[in-house]
Amino acid sequence: MWAGRVGPVLVLLFAVGCAAAPQAGRATESPRLSGIRLLVGGTRIVDVDTGAATPVTGLPAEQRVTLTTTVHGPHTVIAASGPGVNQVRLFLLKGSKAVELASGWNAFPAADGSGFWVTDQPEYGGPCTVREQAEDGTILRRPKWSPCGALPYADTPYGLHARHRRESLLLTHDGLRKTARHPRIVAVTSTELLVERNDGRLALVVPGGEERPVGRPSGTGVAAEGEVSSNGTYVAVPFLTPTPGAHESLDVWVLDTRTLAWTHVPSMPLPVDVKSRRMRWTPDGRLVLAGGFVTTADDHPRESDYASVVALWRPGEATLTRHELPADWRESLAILRP
Repeated sequence: MWAGRVGPVLVLLFAVGCAAAPQAGRATESPRLSGIRLLVGGTRIVDVDTGAATPVTGLPAEQRVTLTTTVHGPHTVIAASGPGVNQVRLFLLKGSKAVELASGWNAFPAADGSGFWVTDQPEYGGPCTVREQAEDGTILRRPKWSPCGALPYADTPYGLHARHRRESLLLTHDGLRKTARHPRIVAVTSTELLVERNDGRLALVVPGGEERPVGRPSGTGVAAEGEVSSNGTYVAVPFLTPTPGAHESLDVWVLDTRTLAWTHVPSMPLPVDVKSRRMRWTPDGRLVLAGGFVTTADDHPRESDYASVVALWRPGEATLTRHELPADWRESLAILRP
């Protein structure tokens, strides 16, 4: 059970007991150190094992600033916006220090490691731009005009990835010319795209080449953006299903790109807060889930029925291990690279 609560909570969720051996498909608490750190609320780094928090320095001191965090591989970008900030200011997290990168809407690293792509709207109500710059601000590719509704948000070996009118687009780096379009790109490996068709069918597609149909796990909901393991072998795909309450049912399956076989992550599905859920792979091959998880079987949980949790699993293991965080479940979380 969860600390501080009495009764049979998480009947289908993180059932943690006092038995000598864990049951398959259940989540268990583990004395092993996880080595996981989280950026919480954009303002402090929390060690999952000890609960120790280190404040982030270098961020704007103005009040009423909203901090939004995105993680791309080893890079963590913090966007500061709000009435106290004239423009959105983008920062890179270096240790526990936020170092200003640029002003703009969003920033993400180039796939080849050359620099960072920055999307912006230089004039209010005007067209948007996309540029590439080095970490020190040196312009590597001059700004190109782009429709604000089709701005790229990630770089891939096959081009910049954007969404426009419910389609996934791949754009050239130099001219932002469209080279491919798919109903939805769920994940990108070093050699293939995991694509979802309009009818829900999945396939691994070599850009400009062959494709391999992928069977869809039965009874799954809407496929959200997947995460590719560091070695490119596994793709973790969260399938989401609405519930009568304010949360969603999170059902994570892992695709082996070699065999096209799916593995159901233990303890799934789980009710989770939509906005706070996060997922990523560690370099040593563990899948990390974090967010505000529901701790009751009630379809309409109260705010006190949520907890901020980190859960870990490695392919081949029969159980999840979980750590409850000393943080409010409503605070934003970002899983940092160990």
